[in-house]
Amino acid sequence: MLNRKIILLVSLLTLLSACNLSRTPPTSEPTATSDSQSGADKPVVTISSPQEGDEVVVGTDVFVSANATDSVGITRVQLIANNQIVKTVSSESVAGDQNMNVLLDWRPTSAGEVTLEVIAYRGAIASNPAIVDIIVRQSQSQVTATIVPQTDVPIIDPNDPTCRALTNVALNVRTGPATSFPRITTLPAGRQVPIVGRVGDNSWWLVRVSGTTSGWVIQRNPANPNEEFISIFGVCTGIPIVNPPPSATTPPLPPTPTPTRTPTQPPPPTPIPQPPDLVVISINGPTAIDISGGSVTASYSVVITNNGQANTGQFNNSIQLEGGAVEELGAVGNLAGGESIALSHDFTFDTEGVFTISVVADSDDMVNEQNEGNNTDTLDVGVVDP
Repeated sequence: MLNRKIILLVSLLTLLSACNLSRTPPTSEPTATSDSQSGADKPVVTISSPQEGDEVVVGTDVFVSANATDSVGITRVQLIANNQIVKTVSSESVAGDQNMNVLLDWRPTSAGEVTLEVIAYRGAIASNPAIVDIIVRQSQSQVTATIVPQTDVPIIDPNDPTCRALTNVALNVRTGPATSFPRITTLPAGRQVPIVGRVGDNSWWLVRVSGTTSGWVIQRNPANPNEEFISIFGVCTGIPIVNPPPSATTPPLPPTPTPTRTPTQPPPPTPIPQPPDLVVISINGPTAIDISGGSVTASYSVVITNNGQANTGQFNNSIQLEGGAVEELGAVGNLAGGESIALSHDFTFDTEGVFTISVVADSDDMVNEQNEGNNTDTLDVGVVDP
C-alpha cells in the first residue's frame, strides 16, 4: 500500500511539473533568430549630419545628410521631425538603389528640442530609424555651442535670387523632359545647378550642368507627387517655358515608295539656321525700397534668352543704375537656340528718388544677331525715406 502511494505521488508531481513548463512565461527575452526579427532583412540607414546636440535657428534650412543601403533596393527615404513626416524622397529607379545617398531639407518654424528620424524603405519594408536630436534656437544670438562647419551639405544663400535646383538624391539629367529621352549625366545628391527653363506645369526643369551643357531633370515622382527628387531655391517666376526637343520615342515615318519614274530635279537647298537673337526677357527684384533705417542693398535677377536658332558663342552683358557707372553683369559662354540664362546683380540704395535699372545683353556687340534692337530692358525702382 505504501508503495502505491509513493508511485501515485511521483506521478502527480511529474504532471504538475509538465503543466508549469508549458504555461509559465520565460524569465528572460528569447533570442531572435529570424531575419525579420533581427533586422537583417531590413534596409539600413545612417545619418552623417547634423550631429547630436547641434544647434540651428528658426527659419533657416536644416540639411540632413544620410546614406541607406539594402541588398535589394531602397525605393524611398523619409525625414521625420518630432513624429511628423516633413520630407519624402524616392529613387528615380523603380527597382530602387542598393546604395542611396540622400539630402533632406527641413526648415524649423519654432524653437525647442527636435528629434530627427530618417527611415529607408524597400517597398513596404522599413528600416530601423536613424535618430539624431538637435536644438532649435529662436535667434542666432542664443546659439551657445561651437558650430563646426559641415562639409557634406550645400551652403544655401537665402538672399541669392538665382533660380536653382538642389538634388535630394542621385538624379539623371536627360536631353528632354521625359524618361524616354537619353541620359546626359547623373548628378549626385546635394548638387546645386542653375535653372534656365521649364515646361508649362513645372514637372521638368532645364538646368545648366556646366558652361556649355544643359539638360532636363524631373521634379517629383510621377507615381507619388509627395516624393521629391529636387528642392527649388531662389526667384523662379521669370524662368521661361522652353519647347522640348522632339520625343525620343516618336516612331519613324513609313518608307516612301519608289516611283516608277524619277524626275531629274536638283536637291533642295539645305536650310540655313536663323542667326541668334538675344532678348532680355525680364528683370526681377524689389521696385519699392524704404531707406528710413539706412542704406539698403537689393538683388536683381535678369533672364536673357536666345530667340534665334544658331548658337551665340561667348558674349558679355552689362547693367547700370541710373546715375551710376556701367557694371558687368557677367559673361555667358554660349546660348543655343531657345536657351535662357539667369544672371544676378546687387545695388545699394541710399538716396530718395526714382531710379532706372538698365540691362544690355551682348553689351560689347560680339554676336551677329538677326535683330540688334531688342537687347535692352529697364526696371524703375522707387526709393523713399519717410
